[in-house]
Amino acid sequence: MVDYVARYRKIVDKLIKNDFQGLKNRKIFINEANFFGLKYSAGVAYFLFFDFLTVNRKCRNYPHDAITGLMAHELSHLEEIKEMKFMDKIVFGISWLFTKKGKADFETLADKIAIEKGYGKYRHKLAEQIEKTSTKKHLKSRLAKGYLSSKQIKQYAIKIRKWR
Repeated sequence: MVDYVARYRKIVDKLIKNDFQGLKNRKIFINEANFFGLKYSAGVAYFLFFDFLTVNRKCRNYPHDAITGLMAHELSHLEEIKEMKFMDKIVFGISWLFTKKGKADFETLADKIAIEKGYGKYRHKLAEQIEKTSTKKHLKSRLAKGYLSSKQIKQYAIKIRKWR
C-alpha cells in the first residue's frame, strides 16, 4: 500500500530545503482527507507554532509534478503568513474571513510566489490536471477565487523569465 502522506512529506521537505527556507523551523503536520469534496486539492491552516497541510484524497493519482506544484502553492501561503507582522496577520485574517477579494488575492499571490520561486511548470501541470478533470462551472469558480489558469500561469512565468 502506498503511503501518500509520506510522499507528500518528502516533496514538502525538499521544497522547504531548496526554496522555502523561511519555513525550515516550522512544524508542518500533513494529512489526507475527503472533507474538501471536489472543491479543493489542498488547504493549509497557520497557527502560532505549527501548521496543518491537508491534501484531498483525489490528488493521489496526480502526477508528481502536479503534486509538487500543489505543495509549492500551499507552502507559499504559509511563507506569506509567516512573514507578516502581527497587525498585518489580523488585517489579513479579517479580510480573508469576510471578503471574497481577500481570499482571491491570497490565492493569486500564492500562485505568483510559487512561480517566482521557479515552480511555474509544476504549478502549470497542476492547473492542467484540474482543468482536464473539472467542469466549466468549477473552472469559472476557481478563476473567480483567484487561482490562475494554466494559460495565466505560463504567461506570468514567461513574463518574469521563470518558465524553465
